[in-house]
Amino acid sequence: MFLVLRRGAVETLERAAVLGGAAAVACVRSFEIDPEWRERPGKICLRARNPAQWAAVLEEPHALAGDPGGESVAALPPRRRSERGPLLEKLQAMSTDLGAPPTEPHGDGLRYALNPRLEMSSGKIVAQVAHAAVMADWDGEASLYAPEPAEFDALCAREDLAAKVVDAGLTEVPPGTVTVLAMIAPR
Repeated sequence: MFLVLRRGAVETLERAAVLGGAAAVACVRSFEIDPEWRERPGKICLRARNPAQWAAVLEEPHALAGDPGGESVAALPPRRRSERGPLLEKLQAMSTDLGAPPTEPHGDGLRYALNPRLEMSSGKIVAQVAHAAVMADWDGEASLYAPEPAEFDALCAREDLAAKVVDAGLTEVPPGTVTVLAMIAPR
C-alpha cells in the first residue's frame, strides 16, 4: 500500500501518523485487497512535492483521510512495486522532519505508542502506525506518543493490545523490532 502526503500540508508527526492510519484502514475497507497482501502488509510512505503531483495522486483509486486541500493522507490500494507506475515512481520517500511526537498519552480512542529507542524517518513512522491501524481495524479518534523506554517495555507485555507491530527489517530497523503498539485509551 502506498501512503502519500502532500508536501507541507501536514505539520506534525502525530497528525501525519494518525491520518496515515485512518487512510490505510479506509483503503482496506474500500477496496478488494488480495489475501496474500494481508499476510505481509507492506506500506510505503511517499511525498507529493507539488500541487500537480498531489492532484495526480487524487486521480488514482484511493482512500483519503483528512481534507484533500489541507491536512490529508491518501492511501492507494496495494500493488507490487513493479506495478506502481510512472506517478508513484516519481514521488520521493517521505522523510520530512515533522518534529517529535508527544511524550505523554492523551486523547480518547486508540493510542499509538511509538518505540522510543528507535530513530525512524517520518515516513517509516507513518507506515508503522498504518500497520497498527489496519491490525486494530480502527478508524476513530486516535493519538500518538513516545513513552519512556520502561513504559514501552511494560506496554509490550500487556495482553489487551489492539495491535503490536513487529517489523520485517527490510528498511530502517532490524527484523523482529517492535515499532508501534496500539491500545484503547482507558475511560
